[in-house]
Amino acid sequence: MPSHNQLQHQVNSMLRRGILFSIFWLMGIGSLISIIQGIKALRIIRESNGEIKGMGKVLWCFIVGGSGLLFWGFVILLVIIKSASA
Repeated sequence: MPSHNQLQHQVNSMLRRGILFSIFWLMGIGSLISIIQGIKALRIIRESNGEIKGMGKVLWCFIVGGSGLLFWGFVILLVIIKSASA
């Protein structure tokens, strides 16, 4: 089993990746990666019973990543509606 410091480093790396991808959407894929990294980190944080920190960064991944997915979902929906009405 990894030590506390190893787990904290792993969570920090995941969340840095998630924040980076949430900022650089990459046509929605970055937002999806951000949410996946947030979910993985959240699972580790919950299993640690409060020993591992990072909930603020997890929320960032969910909020910004989710916003990016909603944005691209809205854009795709508009393209579909525009194509259907043309």
